[in-house]
Amino acid sequence: MKRTNPGTLLNVLFVFAALSVGAQVSDDSTFSLSPGDVTEATIGIAEGVRLQVTLTPDKYAEFTEFTGRNVNKQVRIVVGGKLRSEPFIRERIARSTMDIFVKSPEDAVATVKTLMTATVGFDELYKWTDSSGNHYAEKPPARAAGARPDLKPAVEDKKVLQILQGSWRVAKATMNGRASGDASLLEGHWVKGNELNVQSPQKGKARFALKLDASAAPKAFQLTPLEPATEASGWMLFSREGPCLKIAFYDNLQGRPENFEPRGPHAEPELIVLTLSPEK
Repeated sequence: MKRTNPGTLLNVLFVFAALSVGAQVSDDSTFSLSPGDVTEATIGIAEGVRLQVTLTPDKYAEFTEFTGRNVNKQVRIVVGGKLRSEPFIRERIARSTMDIFVKSPEDAVATVKTLMTATVGFDELYKWTDSSGNHYAEKPPARAAGARPDLKPAVEDKKVLQILQGSWRVAKATMNGRASGDASLLEGHWVKGNELNVQSPQKGKARFALKLDASAAPKAFQLTPLEPATEASGWMLFSREGPCLKIAFYDNLQGRPENFEPRGPHAEPELIVLTLSPEK
């Protein structure tokens, strides 16, 4: 699900080129991150170290405009005055998160310190760990503030699992309630068993282990990446509606949706709802 197929939610459509450690002069092809530009950072270490940051609303808007202006061009990503990567932009990226190239866990932590200690010390940041990695933020996660309890444990239910079986094609897709024509959503093929397999001409193939929380309302399943192992883990809601299967998930599998209801047009992360029809 980069917009989505879930097997590709974590990609930001960057093709990384050679790196330089020197600072670059800012120009129309340079995107710079400075202290105060991010609200949260996540360091993942599965299959190599990875740093993902959540941009402030202003920086998110700037990043979206920047990538739209530089489609099919090579650009520079500068973090704290240092050139981190020179990606080739394949398409406009309208999302509040981005990946930063780092060489090691130590380099990732040093980058977090550079970006997130403009107003507070590193020791004052909230820190927590989940399946996606180690998180750092100025504010506590929603569950720590009491906004939502911890995820319910998954419960196996063979009868419920049976309704997910089969090969499916996407008949309809919406993002925050608006119809989507994204080919990576509409042209995906979904096969469910004890695994979820997603294949798209645009995004390739991904495999996930599937575990049910059939006692929840609405019912949900948890995804753990198998191939490639660097993909996101997270939750999807599901409902069988006649011959069709309806599923809902947040873009990049960021958290667990409460229901299938449309959200505000600019809500983040975007809620993606797919209606799947049996493949003939």
